[in-house]
Amino acid sequence: MTKHSTDSHKESPDERNERVDLMLQSMVIETALWSLSNKETPPSFTREQIADYVGTSKDDIRRIEENALRKLKDKLSQ
Repeated sequence: MTKHSTDSHKESPDERNERVDLMLQSMVIETALWSLSNKETPPSFTREQIADYVGTSKDDIRRIEENALRKLKDKLSQ
């Protein structure tokens, strides 16, 4: 989602984070439902495909992925 200079509302960092979280959740749910209804293995997505769907950069997706993996690793080591 690209903001244009004519947009009257600039997305705050909190709004952006919430939007990205909701879009990622939506992508996971839609993919899971598709997989279950088609009795197929869920497809894999590249960071670029995820970034396009969410409306953010590949680098943002990489950072989110790294943060999630770090949190998971911390939880598993407890």
